[in-house]
Amino acid sequence: MKTKKTPAPPKPRATPTKPRAKSRAPSPAAQLRERVKQVRTILDSKKGEHIAILNVAKVSSVTDYMILCSGLNHPHIRALADEVVKQLRLAKPPVAPHRRAGSAESEWIVLDYVDFIVHIFTPGMREYYAMEQLWKDAATVK
Repeated sequence: MKTKKTPAPPKPRATPTKPRAKSRAPSPAAQLRERVKQVRTILDSKKGEHIAILNVAKVSSVTDYMILCSGLNHPHIRALADEVVKQLRLAKPPVAPHRRAGSAESEWIVLDYVDFIVHIFTPGMREYYAMEQLWKDAATVK
């Protein structure tokens, strides 16, 4: 006697799901703005004074931003520069300066990160070089 096979129940259909929203990575310009703001925060946390950020992209082919900061004395400007370098190396993704120039004794330290340059001066040197006046056509970043 033959047994009759019962047909298998139909497989449930996959319920249509909404397509996942693609997580969009920030644009390179947005990432750069965030990095520049991070530098401002670092300088401010070490009591840097008169921090100014200039967007020089439209008036300079050298870099996009210049960050200017005053320190009170030689040890202070050295500490400010060292803290920026340290914190940016710990950041995700880490970044190191392309070049570091000047010294605390020269009263001006420059950290060149290619897309932005950090200038840390004593008040007297900042007044003497008048970078804000030199780049007066650049937009100030708030």
